[in-house]
Amino acid sequence: MESIKDLVTGFQFDRWANTLWIEALQRKDATADDWAIMQHILAAQEIWLSRCQGHSLSSMPAPEPTVDNLEKLTAQWLQILSKDHGNPTISFKRLTGETHELTLHEIMHHVINHGTYHRGELRGVCRARGDNDFPETDRMRFVIFR
Repeated sequence: MESIKDLVTGFQFDRWANTLWIEALQRKDATADDWAIMQHILAAQEIWLSRCQGHSLSSMPAPEPTVDNLEKLTAQWLQILSKDHGNPTISFKRLTGETHELTLHEIMHHVINHGTYHRGELRGVCRARGDNDFPETDRMRFVIFR
């Protein structure tokens, strides 16, 4: 069974990995497509955070993919985890209007895994164009070297 500590560690890992990617993209001449992937990661966090706070957005937000914005989102996720909510069921509407329910912990796991998925996508995009100068953000590196 998962613990709140595991979820906190998951969000700390997500912040660490996203920070490394944002800083790497700032150092290099990143493409608009690279930045769009990072923006998508933060937008998804914003959407899910909104849903957990009882609001369903009707359109995709477009947060600027900066470390400051990432820090703000992470702080809000960690704030939710700092309160003893249990694991409530969250009712929400998708951008398509469909209604669903998931538990808070399922949503949090999704947010963490979603970032990992898209950082892997970004790594593949970089490698496909011959750019091997990207951060290694495997979770094991975080666990060992943080």
